[in-house]
Amino acid sequence: MKKLIFCLTLVFSALPALAQNPDITYPDDPQLAEEAKRKFAMSLDDMALERYREAANSLAWLLKNAPDLYEGLYINSYKAYEAIAEKETDRTKKRVYLDSMFTVYKLKDERFPLSDTEINNVAYRYYKYHKDDADKYDEALKAFARAYEKPDEVINNNLVAYMDIVRRSHIKKKNITDDQVLDIHAKITEVIEDRIAKGKDVPKFEQYKTIIDQALTTIIDVNCDFIEQKLYPQLKENPSNVKLAKRIFQLSLTAKCSDSDFFMEAVEVVHNAEPTSGLAGIIGRRKLSSKEYPEAIKYLEEAISLEQDKAKKAETTLSLAKAYALSGEKVKARNEAIKAAELDQSVVEEAYNLIASMYMNSFDECKQNVSQVADRAIFFAAYDAYKKAGNTKGMESARAQFPTKTEIFELNLEEGASIKVGCWINVTSTIRTRPTE
Repeated sequence: MKKLIFCLTLVFSALPALAQNPDITYPDDPQLAEEAKRKFAMSLDDMALERYREAANSLAWLLKNAPDLYEGLYINSYKAYEAIAEKETDRTKKRVYLDSMFTVYKLKDERFPLSDTEINNVAYRYYKYHKDDADKYDEALKAFARAYEKPDEVINNNLVAYMDIVRRSHIKKKNITDDQVLDIHAKITEVIEDRIAKGKDVPKFEQYKTIIDQALTTIIDVNCDFIEQKLYPQLKENPSNVKLAKRIFQLSLTAKCSDSDFFMEAVEVVHNAEPTSGLAGIIGRRKLSSKEYPEAIKYLEEAISLEQDKAKKAETTLSLAKAYALSGEKVKARNEAIKAAELDQSVVEEAYNLIASMYMNSFDECKQNVSQVADRAIFFAAYDAYKKAGNTKGMESARAQFPTKTEIFELNLEEGASIKVGCWINVTSTIRTRPTE
């Protein structure tokens, strides 16, 4: 009772203000205007009290006789019809109410253009209420296509829903070509990846991406042969087609074709148009695996310069260290490995194992054949690096190469004293001896 009194108080206290509101346009005919005011008041009253069936009667009269009344007439109308439909158990009646709701959305669009949110709501309601009704799929697809005209405004509900209505429509009506399916999948993917890049609710959007990728594979047999035979030739003909390159890139990941030539060509096309750390890193690592070291170094350095995430930067810096090591630039390799270790604790082990390995493999390059202790000091440095890596087996391997106690004694040196390690290594370490002679 208190709720009823409160709602009535709100409605009737608002009526004078609404009557004077310049945004409200009553019919020119005095009799229609008076009736419109009465129906208007009744509709507000019934909506406030959630008497949607009664509200719909007044709203239907207003839609017919006072269609320019005000924007809220249409908002209340589609809300009322949806509320009635939600409670209706008879399927035929429910469909009639839902059809009325969609009709009101269309009528509103003619006089008071739908907002971006309303456009998205229409699309989602087609999915929510008609996902099992093949007769409505064409309308649903048009509604979703309109929503995706403004990707930034697409609501989260319309990510998986769009792909699922495409899947259902393809299965039941065969009214979508493979190219159209791929286009829609690409549009949805772009929206999801943009939101992932912004860093909010990343696990949720990554899950969405997995779902739409799985849906795609139920519609089209997306495999490496499909990409190579159907899409790759198009990219060869038009290598500046960034949209197509993005599609090949995404589908190659889904189909696990990232070791293919067409994947790398697609990545390079996308990266040239829209450089990112991730793409530069992919190219750099591929160049590294194919022993194109100068190119690998170039792209890995670019990836590092574009990367903001410390952990990712550490991984890429470590890849750069490996590229320098394989190209023979050991000092640069060590410097980058140390940088990587400083950026993120998770790569410390790998970074210092790389440094230790370079030391261990430099014995023949650096030995002077003057002093066993001086020559074998390189293994002291390797031992230190393995220790930082936490690699006990590596430490044992380096220790096995230490000079003997006799060699230390003959040079009048002391175990535990500092020693300068020469050659490119150029660090200070500690004199040690083998565990046994």
